[in-house]
Amino acid sequence: MLKIRVSIGVLLLLLHLDLCASTSINAYDIQSRTPINAHIAWLADPLGNFSLSQVTGFHESHWFTNDEEKRHNFGQQSATFWLRTTLVNADFTGVPLLLQIIYPHHDYLDVYFVSEDQITTQYFTGDNRHHNTRPLPTHDFVFPVPSNSRVDVYIRVQSESVLQLRTFLMPAEALQEHTRQFYFLNGIYFGAALIMLIYNAFIYLTIRDQSYLYYLAYICASAFLQATLSGLAFQYIWPGLPAFNDVAVLLAAALLTATAIGFVITFIGLSRATTPRDVTWLLLLATSFIPILCASIFISYSLALKATFIVVTMAICTGFYLGVKYWLKGVMAARYFALAWFVYLFFIALFLLQTNQYLEPSFLSDNAFSLGSLIELAILSLAFADKLNEERELRVKAQDDLLNITIRMNEELDTEVQSRTAELEAANQRLKELSVTDALTQLKNRYYFDQALKREMRRCARERWPFAVIMLDIDHFKQLNDTYGHLFGDFCLTKAAALVKSVIQRPSDTIARYGGEEFAILLPNTTLDGAMKLAEKIREQFKEVPFDDGNQSTYLTVSMGVSGTRPTPSTAYKSLSILDLADQCLYKAKQNGRDRVVAESFIEE
Repeated sequence: MLKIRVSIGVLLLLLHLDLCASTSINAYDIQSRTPINAHIAWLADPLGNFSLSQVTGFHESHWFTNDEEKRHNFGQQSATFWLRTTLVNADFTGVPLLLQIIYPHHDYLDVYFVSEDQITTQYFTGDNRHHNTRPLPTHDFVFPVPSNSRVDVYIRVQSESVLQLRTFLMPAEALQEHTRQFYFLNGIYFGAALIMLIYNAFIYLTIRDQSYLYYLAYICASAFLQATLSGLAFQYIWPGLPAFNDVAVLLAAALLTATAIGFVITFIGLSRATTPRDVTWLLLLATSFIPILCASIFISYSLALKATFIVVTMAICTGFYLGVKYWLKGVMAARYFALAWFVYLFFIALFLLQTNQYLEPSFLSDNAFSLGSLIELAILSLAFADKLNEERELRVKAQDDLLNITIRMNEELDTEVQSRTAELEAANQRLKELSVTDALTQLKNRYYFDQALKREMRRCARERWPFAVIMLDIDHFKQLNDTYGHLFGDFCLTKAAALVKSVIQRPSDTIARYGGEEFAILLPNTTLDGAMKLAEKIREQFKEVPFDDGNQSTYLTVSMGVSGTRPTPSTAYKSLSILDLADQCLYKAKQNGRDRVVAESFIEE
């Protein structure tokens, strides 16, 4: 039994020595920025009422240690945690050492450096205290280490946000290199965001597309969230407002989600009329932050933060879903939109997996929000460019279609105009014909004859042609009307016109109804003898052809006067004289017993 007790005592001693060894760090070996989580022991303070004297008095069995794979990531815990490590040979390093805790959102962080059971240095800082409570003005937490041969470090941390206690030990000059890298990466992010903001602002001012306005607001909200998460906002913008800093993440997430939802609705073109369910769900997500922000006054910050993560994740999943949905529906710009939200969803998943201890910290998970946001914003810019190209192609196609329609309409209009013009010209020609045509006999009327007489007289004078005129009168026509009636008289006039036309067939000759029963005939390029022969032929035709309308029948005779000349340019204006001579000859034919032809040549005086 004694041997057993001795063995147990030795074993406990060895465990104690091993625990002490595992939580001790030889500061002399620290030459660069070195993670020390593997050398840190921790214990939970559920009620948060342990004092430093109580903690230092706890037996080693109360403390827990993590192997090198664990990173003291406790997720979202309401409890208070104490951490402990020991630095030895800190006075032999030759350079100041710094203790760094890189997560900037611990609400309360108390650090104690203890040597020989006495507090050498202590710091009380945290996200819920003024920024000037930090020993060094950095975005995260950095504490100078006292130069003693042995320094026990105790860290008390309490936070309602994510508890990530990633701790590093480094020489002072290593801090400058780490800070330079931090500002370089964030400079890339904010510089790229600023470039995209200015570029898209110019585009918005040019085209006034509302989706660009929401995109600009979304860029600003993304930058606001990144500045808040990185700790830069608390360091430079509101260092004296820890109460506001406490809700800044919630507010930034709310603004980011609201502007993203406004962007989704306007970019894809959703409306209550066409997609009421999608719009209603998006608006519900956007307004869900209002009760979360209001309730954060009364409920724990941890619960409000969890609700925020849930809503943000749902919004991102919804954006990805809508991008895929409308991509499949043929909205080509939505393919970039879906890719952007998928990338953002991937990085949010990395962050949540690390937060909930399913994933070890890495460069990707540490910078999940900034990388995801930057890549997403870049892809959304491509989506805008693609949308502009698509809209430009649609405008060009619409312009081409409109141009083709205009050309087709113009061609149809030209065809219609030509058709109408031809009809109008035909109607005008018909009207003109009617205006110069006798309605009863369908011969030219007196007006046309007067114009043609002058025209043909000048033409014959120009061409040195002979010219003749015949005046024809139906004998005893008044007696015919009195005997047979006016209807039969009209029939006789119509048939007499047809009979004359059957004899006078040259296109250049003109036959006109000159008066009641009188007809006049113009014969260009015809001698007096030729005109007399035509007149005699006409007279013979009248004597041989009966005028029979089916009810009544008779024979008619005609008297004709013929005049002829060979006009010259000096006599061309004497066309009325030629006509008057033919009329005189007609009068002589009637005086001499009718049914005869009297001709006389016009002699210039």
